[in-house]
Amino acid sequence: MAGFSGTAAQRIGQLLQAGLAAQKAGQAAQAERAYRQVLTLDPRNPDAWQLLGLLAKTLGRPDLAVDHMRRSLEANPRQPGVWSNLGNLHLAEGRAAEALSCYDRAIGLTQGNAEFHYHRAKALHALKRLPEAERACANTLKLAPRHVPGLLMLGLTLTDADRPLEAETVLRQALTLAPDHALALINLASCLRQQHRYAEAEPLARRATQVAPDAKEGWLLLGNVLGDLSHYEESIEAFQAAIARDPLDRDAHRNLARRLWTLGRLEEVFNAIYAVMRAQPASARALDIAAELQAEFGFVDAAMQNCALALKLAPDDVSVLRRQAALLLRADRPADAIPLLHRLLETHADNIPLRNDLALALVRSGDRDGARVAAQQTLAQAPHDQYALALLGTLERLAGNDALDIDGCVAVFDLPAPAGWTDRDIFLNDCLSLLDRLHDTVNEPVHLTLRKGTQTSANLFAHRDDAPLVALREQILAAVRGYVDGMPADQRHPYFGRRGKGLAFAGSWSSRLRNGGFHTHHIHPEGWISGVYYLQVPPAADAGDQSGWLTFGVPNLGPEISLPSLHAVQPKPGRLVLFPSYFWHGTVPFQDEIPRITIAFDLVPT
Repeated sequence: MAGFSGTAAQRIGQLLQAGLAAQKAGQAAQAERAYRQVLTLDPRNPDAWQLLGLLAKTLGRPDLAVDHMRRSLEANPRQPGVWSNLGNLHLAEGRAAEALSCYDRAIGLTQGNAEFHYHRAKALHALKRLPEAERACANTLKLAPRHVPGLLMLGLTLTDADRPLEAETVLRQALTLAPDHALALINLASCLRQQHRYAEAEPLARRATQVAPDAKEGWLLLGNVLGDLSHYEESIEAFQAAIARDPLDRDAHRNLARRLWTLGRLEEVFNAIYAVMRAQPASARALDIAAELQAEFGFVDAAMQNCALALKLAPDDVSVLRRQAALLLRADRPADAIPLLHRLLETHADNIPLRNDLALALVRSGDRDGARVAAQQTLAQAPHDQYALALLGTLERLAGNDALDIDGCVAVFDLPAPAGWTDRDIFLNDCLSLLDRLHDTVNEPVHLTLRKGTQTSANLFAHRDDAPLVALREQILAAVRGYVDGMPADQRHPYFGRRGKGLAFAGSWSSRLRNGGFHTHHIHPEGWISGVYYLQVPPAADAGDQSGWLTFGVPNLGPEISLPSLHAVQPKPGRLVLFPSYFWHGTVPFQDEIPRITIAFDLVPT
């Protein structure tokens, strides 16, 4: 306050103290008046601007909070705490790159603050720069070895880096330091769930709901874990508990609707959708959630109406704008989606789903060169993105070049009975008896590719220890290892060049198609090698019209793109088919009362 008389400086100090006292007492209006009086005396007072920023954040006005923090820093840039607070605001807005820049400024002014390094780790994690996030966590823990949030962030980073055992060790250390820390319980349970150790995750998730009964996160996780364990009614109750605590939690609404659908409780699905809008009809987020659910269940026109209403309430809301772009693609209006996707990518350039949606919109609109550039940009950022690879393969076919090496990539094995079974039919019957108990729902998961049938949840090969599944798992892995060993040594190839030392199941599930059932043409975005093993095949597959057959090469991008199948494989009991996860594949519908039952899986290199 240089240049002010002693009386003015004293008055400014008194006003700041009065404002702080009022703010702590919850008297926001009185606090704001005090800070504004300071600014009348000293328009560039950094303390008043900072405190106004904190007040705006408390009142749910992050836009004002950012503006006020910036004004404080313009007046005095040597405020590490304010840089950190501004970073927190940016991070909450999803602007992780800007947040990181703020944390770097804070650390440049104060090296030894563990909190600054911890927040920096959060920003790096949000940017998916996991090695750097891990180092930032290490810096945090070097300064404060018992820093529980730092341990939790390190555990989360290691989990996302697919190092679950290391993550588990760190998270158990955090839980030892803070046995009743809800987030420690949740993160450890999530880590165990990722390892498909559902029975171990369940008591931790339940404990989280007991420690923090008013927090939605524990209930949401518990609902997911109970679903993994096929405890469907309890799962529904847990999702409902999460919604009761946060009526606008998107994941809870989505998971509840999907669970009710698979159980055949259709009226409750629709009631759940409309309950979102009834609860807060003037909320853009509520309308956006309803639009998402309506689109997922096929009510695209209703979804677009709610999205339009949401945009009137919040015209710059990124989530709603993304929904609008997705709905325009669903409504076969790709040209209208392109400018919106470009606008979103201006501020979310690293968002791969947005980039892939742009490539899709461009190819559907006839701009194949633009689509190729967008897909290549995705691959520059994520070289193994299966959707971008599928798009490039489709573009090559549209250009008259067949880039898909079907014969070299698709492999078919007719497996004998595994060790422990003398007859393959007996083995298949043992598997079918087990799977019959696991197909305990009515409808297929609405968000997946199966139509007219059911699909098991959880990762069969990763968490089941039933003798038939264990034997089949080992038999499949042996076949895959031979398949991988025979791949050409081409490091530049998007498929062959990805070989590692080992293999891990990214997912495995059983599908049961009933009369009229099929799989839409799709890819597997989480895999490298995908496969399907046939346990029961309906007689219709022998009819000569490829009913129930597995086909390759038909892209499912929209009505503007039409290409014929390149290859088809007839299913037979005991047959294993392996193929690249980015190959378009689907199932020809069949008419037969005998179900078609398979186990499918995705493998990734380790």
